[in-house]
Amino acid sequence: MSMDHSHHDLDRRIDSVKRSLGSDVSSLESKVSDIESALENLESLPGRVDSLEDDLREAKSDTQEVRDDLESSIGETDASVSRLATRVASLERHLRQSKGAVVVDLDEDREGELHTLAVTADKGRAAQAGLLSDWDRNGLNLHQTHLDQAREERGRHRATVLQAAKVLATTPVGDQHRKAAELDFKTSAPQARQAHSRIANLVTAASSAAAKLAADDAARAKNAKVINAGERADTKLRLKLRSRLSDAVGGAHLLPVWFATAFGPMPPTRRANEWMDAATDILAYRATYRVTDPVVALGPEPEEYVGPRRRAWIQELTRELRRWG
Repeated sequence: MSMDHSHHDLDRRIDSVKRSLGSDVSSLESKVSDIESALENLESLPGRVDSLEDDLREAKSDTQEVRDDLESSIGETDASVSRLATRVASLERHLRQSKGAVVVDLDEDREGELHTLAVTADKGRAAQAGLLSDWDRNGLNLHQTHLDQAREERGRHRATVLQAAKVLATTPVGDQHRKAAELDFKTSAPQARQAHSRIANLVTAASSAAAKLAADDAARAKNAKVINAGERADTKLRLKLRSRLSDAVGGAHLLPVWFATAFGPMPPTRRANEWMDAATDILAYRATYRVTDPVVALGPEPEEYVGPRRRAWIQELTRELRRWG
């Protein structure tokens, strides 16, 4: 190889190394620049944190001012509403006392038709309350289902045991069917005993459940007319009461004090149907027990001897009144 060629090859390698070093140096310079920029950001970070803390304190101060203004506005609004309610109550009192003012009698029942319907409906509810619910009947029916399942399981395992015993009695040791029969016998025999051990208790439970279902069936047959008459009476009563209430609310006459106190003068826009249902329930209660209290929707507290159904109804209606009062 000639000297010129060797120098040329060496120059080429030197150039390659220079280019590689130049690229590495450029990359290092870029990284150094990034590090310097990051250091500058870190150096300015305390100042930015201080600025954010100042902004946060200012925001808290503004929020507190808005909260104070809002609480003040709410207090003023509450006071205005209270004054307005007092004025409305005063105007309504004067209106009720003025000559020619007419108050709708939502409890009117001159011929006793509403009370008769209410009593019939109440008798139907009482008869229905003495019957088992669908949930209870389904639970009682499950006892017979569990008994049937246990008997079926016992029969299935016993059949397997008998078949396995037959194979074991008729096949010599080493027979290809004997090993499977031995496994079936060992598995099914204890399972059959377990199923059989449950059946006695299941029979007792199923027998007791069947007696309760039979008694309930007899009570249903006996009280069917009372229950059906009660359902028809309740439907008719509520239609009459709701119609009377609709006429009263849409009319020009004043509503009774007890009604206006419990429900207000008009149904709400968004829950008008719920409002009508609740008011109808109260009217049905008043018709059932002939409550005519002019101020209290449910009348005076009933005596101690009042039955549990009426007390339960009072509790339900009391909760309903809290939604509208």
